[in-house]
Amino acid sequence: MSVKNVKLSRYYHWSVKIFLSAGCFLQSGFLMAQQPVVKASVDRNQIVIGDQFRYQVSVTMPDNTYRLSWFNVPDSLGHFRLVKQDKIDSSYANGTWKFTQQLTLTSFDSGQYSIPSLPFNFNPQSGDSSFTVLTDSIPMEVAFAPLDSVKTFHDIKSIIAVDRKWPWWWWALAGVGALLLAFWIWFLVRFFKKKRQTGDIFQSRLSPYEEAMQLLTKLQEEHLPENHQEKEFHFRLGEIFKRYWSRKTGAYKMHLTSEELLLDLKEYDLDQVILQHYAGSLTMSNAVKFAKFLPPKEDNDSCLQAARDLINDIHQKLSKKPGDAV
Repeated sequence: MSVKNVKLSRYYHWSVKIFLSAGCFLQSGFLMAQQPVVKASVDRNQIVIGDQFRYQVSVTMPDNTYRLSWFNVPDSLGHFRLVKQDKIDSSYANGTWKFTQQLTLTSFDSGQYSIPSLPFNFNPQSGDSSFTVLTDSIPMEVAFAPLDSVKTFHDIKSIIAVDRKWPWWWWALAGVGALLLAFWIWFLVRFFKKKRQTGDIFQSRLSPYEEAMQLLTKLQEEHLPENHQEKEFHFRLGEIFKRYWSRKTGAYKMHLTSEELLLDLKEYDLDQVILQHYAGSLTMSNAVKFAKFLPPKEDNDSCLQAARDLINDIHQKLSKKPGDAV
């Protein structure tokens, strides 16, 4: 072989090696360009205990190459606690996707610590096996608030008198308490007054029958209807019978209405004609007391006689109570 052919053979051999090397370099650069890039950063590396700072993670990857699995944000990252978690922000430009998320963190442990790495899982769409890329751990210094050596320390001051002012709700409670106290006093006065009146009914020296007959006779002798006092006449007539009925039964009946009184009387074996006559007199008395009705003198006398007849019927038919006189 001539010298010229040997030189050509060597030249060809080195050209092939250079071409293959260049191809491998370009291919490796292309593959490196296709790899996703994961970054993590903070807005500051020193904080005071309880202070907050921003921690940002970002992923840059080409389009249609990988399926990204974002990490789950834990409640705490080592000595750091999660305060706020922003949504994942995404942007697309020149065939490249960029995903960004910001976390607000804080710490209550003084010292020098590192924010741990966070995992990102990538699953290639070409069918290759998935892989995980971790963010870099970032050192952080957590310290107490520094003392200001420039400012002077102040001595202990004497006690300052506090101007005591009652809040508005104290006055509201005092007003409600006063109203409740007034209502309680009014209730006690009514209660003991009613109790005293009830006791007066059962403390008469006369028997129920004798007292009722005397009161009816006295009412008749006053001639109230003739003096244009019909309302007073019928009011006292009703009170006389209720007083008698209360003493006869041994129970307080002064508060009963006309309807309630008739229902109470119907429970006893009384003369129905006399009871119906008395029911009519009650209707007339209500008309006089509440409707300002002015009946003739004969009707007033009839109402008084109806009450007397019913009292006589009760006195004759009901069994005697202990202490009743004949």
